[in-house]
Amino acid sequence: MPQLLNLIALTLVKASPLLLAAFGGLLSELSGVINFALEGMMLSGAFAAVLGTWATGSHWIGMVCAIFSGAFIGAVHAGASLKLRANQIVCAIAVNLLAAGLTGFLLNQVFHVYGTSPGVAPFPSLGSILPQAGVSVNLRSLAEGVSVLVPATLAIVTAVTAFLKWTVPGLRLRACGENPEAARAAGLMVWRIQFLAVCAGGALAGMGGAFLSIGELSQFVENMTQGRGYLAVAAVILGRWRPIGVLLAVLFFGCGEAVSEWFAVRWPALPNQLFLVMPYVACLAVLALYTGRRSPPSALGRIE
Repeated sequence: MPQLLNLIALTLVKASPLLLAAFGGLLSELSGVINFALEGMMLSGAFAAVLGTWATGSHWIGMVCAIFSGAFIGAVHAGASLKLRANQIVCAIAVNLLAAGLTGFLLNQVFHVYGTSPGVAPFPSLGSILPQAGVSVNLRSLAEGVSVLVPATLAIVTAVTAFLKWTVPGLRLRACGENPEAARAAGLMVWRIQFLAVCAGGALAGMGGAFLSIGELSQFVENMTQGRGYLAVAAVILGRWRPIGVLLAVLFFGCGEAVSEWFAVRWPALPNQLFLVMPYVACLAVLALYTGRRSPPSALGRIE
């Protein structure tokens, strides 16, 4: 039983940055804009979080910096896609390459190091905020490995789901992705809604990057996202552009990452790369074998 609880807790920790990025991608794609730039948004958010925390000493300010950084990358992608009418997939790849190169360059220019930034103050764990009395040793030990950003992530996911399902702005956003002509005829500023959706998605992905750098770790490592942005894109597709489906897909990937880490601890003699690749192999297998009935938004990727 303790091992099962540890696995569940580790799954939530590993899934949280993916959840933030995947729901950011969901906002963008439901509005009709393809967003493969989640990798770059997460990477820029991870660096901005460390930079903001290092400059001010506050991880909260670092998180705000990550949000603005991800939103800025989202604005770049949205501007090129919507106003300049660039191919959205090519634009997203360019944004990812830009973010990878720019964060590495700034890492050297700001911190005068290569590869890894100096350590900063991370977000506390749940164990550090639990009351001293009335909490069992096992529960406190379990909570020590869970960042306070995990429940915050679950709250954000719930809020985004409610926004998309039960609010008028959420309905308008989905209308832009399904039938932009009808939405425009109804008086909606389609490009503005799409632009804001991509920026909001970038902000969420930036938070996911901040989770990696000042939630799980306390420093920025060059290219530390390691393809998680692409896993988030895969989760959106696997979840058939539905919030509950995306949630289940991300939990599956998070569980795969947690299990791979569990195996790595128990079989240290095997190459570490063997366990690192397991979540991506699971992703490819599920995408190849799983077929669903729900199609993407009708106007996804359409350039008018």
